[in-house]
Amino acid sequence: MHGPPEDESGLQVLVARARELRAARDHPPAEYPVLLDAALAELDRAIEALRLAGNPRQPPRGPGAKTAPHSFRTIFDHLPWPVIVTDGQTVVRRLNQAAARLTGLPPGYAAGRPLAALLRPADRAALRAHAAAVARGEGARSLPVRLPGPPDGPLYATLTGIDAPAGRGRDVLVVLAPAPGPRTSGRAGDRADPSSVVRQAELTGLLDRTARALLAEEPSAGALGAVAGLLRDGLADWALLDLGPPDGPVRIAVHGPPAPDDAGLEKAFLRQDPRSCPVSVEVMASGAAAVEQLTDDLDRLGADEDGAPLMVRADVTALLSVALTAPDGTTVLGALTLLRGAAGPPFSLLEAGAAEIAAGHMAVVARRGLAEGPGVR
Repeated sequence: MHGPPEDESGLQVLVARARELRAARDHPPAEYPVLLDAALAELDRAIEALRLAGNPRQPPRGPGAKTAPHSFRTIFDHLPWPVIVTDGQTVVRRLNQAAARLTGLPPGYAAGRPLAALLRPADRAALRAHAAAVARGEGARSLPVRLPGPPDGPLYATLTGIDAPAGRGRDVLVVLAPAPGPRTSGRAGDRADPSSVVRQAELTGLLDRTARALLAEEPSAGALGAVAGLLRDGLADWALLDLGPPDGPVRIAVHGPPAPDDAGLEKAFLRQDPRSCPVSVEVMASGAAAVEQLTDDLDRLGADEDGAPLMVRADVTALLSVALTAPDGTTVLGALTLLRGAAGPPFSLLEAGAAEIAAGHMAVVARRGLAEGPGVR
């Protein structure tokens, strides 16, 4: 790649070309290889611009070329593609505006957390391995990746090394670009990035259904389990309900997809002792909710009877666990854990708030059942 980084006018032209390539995704499939080559050429140009802007003392690569006076940050933030700088372990150092919009993560939250943890579990090891190789100076490379709830289908991550400041060695520049092809849709995609007004209406309807279900039945484990099923339908791919004191809870309900890829996973969740599920133990001990979007800990849900991490078996990409806290505000009667897998988006704060409200209603019923007899237990 030759030439200086883009100046202001050149950057505008680059943005315009990127928009044209996005629009060209509606072209016939036979044209996709040509479009992909063009997109990769533009990515190479953007990467070179960032490389030179981040290394002002580096001599220009083209004859007579001069380094533009624009800072690395200015070019980085306004590139039309999602761009992320990580270290060799994929820990995020910086992401631009497009990357923040794509992932739904504020830059301050993402910084210091592993980018690999945002991917579906099957893609994490590949990204780590390639990032480590790039950081060692073994050359740039590209690979397909799947983020939770991508807006328009699969993505390609192009990785290249850049010199890090303060003698830190080499960082990795990751550029994410949509693969040319037909747009996808589905249940998880339909719920990704909804407007706040529409989502608020959906959650209000969900809370109405859960409240009606609790009021229509006598206090019992069955009634609470049915409500967990409603919450799964409206919020997640899996719902786990643990009931009882923190030192001796019992898993009373597990609700998963109608046709899970892993036929034995529901039974594995049911057979698990909640005391072997770290996130449930933590939530019941503290009474505080756990909302995890970038968790890289495969042990958060414990393991099955054969030692396989349940996080991996369920392909978990987002986790939300809330305590069933009695009206006194201190007594914890159980935990509700919701899981999203495959292409499910992270849980929003709006969704976490709705789950906490529902858990509070469930705690009232659980408390009443414990006071009136053994129905709930």
